[in-house]
Amino acid sequence: MHDKLKFKNLFRIHSDEPELVQAQMAAMSRQIPLIYIIVAFNVFGLAVSFASAAPPELAIWTPAVLIGLFIVRSLFWFMRPKEYASHLDAARELRKLSALLAGMAVFLSVWCILLFPYGDANQQTHIAFFISVTLIGTVFAVVQVPLAALVCMTISGTTFVLFFATRGNLAYTAMALNFITVMLVVFMLVRSYFQNLYGFITSNKQLTEANAELNSLYAELQTHRDNLAQQVCLRTAELEEQKLKLEQALKAERELNAMQNDFVSMVSHEFRTPLAVIDGMARRVENRADSMDAEAVRERMEKIRGSVGRLSNLVERTLDASRMAASKLQFEPEMVDIQSHILDVLDRHKEIATEYQFEIDIEDLPDELSCDPRLMEHVLGNMIGNAVKYSKADPRIDICGYVEGNWAIIKVRDHGVGIPKAELARVTERFFRASTATSIQGTGIGLNLVKEIVQMHGGKFKIDSEEGKWTEVSAFFPISRDSADPVILGVHDDDEPDALVRRA
Repeated sequence: MHDKLKFKNLFRIHSDEPELVQAQMAAMSRQIPLIYIIVAFNVFGLAVSFASAAPPELAIWTPAVLIGLFIVRSLFWFMRPKEYASHLDAARELRKLSALLAGMAVFLSVWCILLFPYGDANQQTHIAFFISVTLIGTVFAVVQVPLAALVCMTISGTTFVLFFATRGNLAYTAMALNFITVMLVVFMLVRSYFQNLYGFITSNKQLTEANAELNSLYAELQTHRDNLAQQVCLRTAELEEQKLKLEQALKAERELNAMQNDFVSMVSHEFRTPLAVIDGMARRVENRADSMDAEAVRERMEKIRGSVGRLSNLVERTLDASRMAASKLQFEPEMVDIQSHILDVLDRHKEIATEYQFEIDIEDLPDELSCDPRLMEHVLGNMIGNAVKYSKADPRIDICGYVEGNWAIIKVRDHGVGIPKAELARVTERFFRASTATSIQGTGIGLNLVKEIVQMHGGKFKIDSEEGKWTEVSAFFPISRDSADPVILGVHDDDEPDALVRRA
């Protein structure tokens, strides 16, 4: 509010304040005729005073024209619209009024100065009286519009202060000083009145806004009251839904914590087994080095090497699973002799699983396949390693590979404990282990890693099983990446084409 009351803001129309402009225009509608009446009577009185002393064009015709213009202007004022369509129209009318009053002040000031030399002391004093009464009356008639009031006062007051101060007469100089005092007082009164008016308009606006807000709040309160029961039901349902989600999240977190604990326990056990073999073989060689022949030493070194390889594979799988979870696993494909790659991985398992029978049929695979050889070792090692691990009672393992369409397909089937149908959808979850595998060592990360790596190659992974009879895992790799099926099938996907699963 204080910014609006600065000195420079008194000399403009506040078109950015609609309520203020409308209030000023309403006040002027009542007070403009009063201005014309005051000026017309004072002009007539001064004309009568100078009728016998000044030339007719100054004492008769000029006053007559002025009074006639005041009458015409008053008629036009009464004929104008009583209300304006917008505050901008009202602001334009106020500017016109201010310009008209400024012009009237200039004209009257010039007329009085021209009359002054023709009068005696009494008539000249009448001019000073005319100026004072006309100026003060006009200012207070338009006090609601500081621009109009201060422009009139500045033009008329400054003109006569300078005129009287330069007459070289002590009385006129005193009158000039009085004019200055009166102008300062009038300025303060105009500013104070405008401050009160603006404060009233602002308070009224705030009161109106507060009343509108109160009515809105009351309406909203009624709406809430009418719909309270419905809102309570909706909120209760939301709370129940959030409670259910929270319980499910807590249950999932507990399951994950349990699986992680089992994973840590299993990894510890997995590490201990090859370490115990390494330690035992090393101690036996150390204690019997002098009495052992080369064949016995070689046999124990092979067992140590096998345990080291098993330990290395476990570490590598664990690290790659962590990298996969953090999206940091490097994928570096190259052209690989896939048949030789499978046979190399199989040879390493044969060294450990000497009692197993491996049926191999991979001659139909392409000579080369684009894949990451290190990651492919994880895939093949897990597929063959799981078949070995979970089929001790029936050590027959079938490995086949062939081409169907754009796919190179590798299948590994064992005749072991199998997996319940209800658990097939979860066997590739991280840390999850089937109920039939609880008594067998494992980490629960192998198949999860296999599925992720196969999908990194743009391929598909499938697992099927019959509990207590067999389990078959299949990996599908695109031969041409450009034409590979972009859809990644989930575990045990029922949409798998028959052509891709027709060979056991």
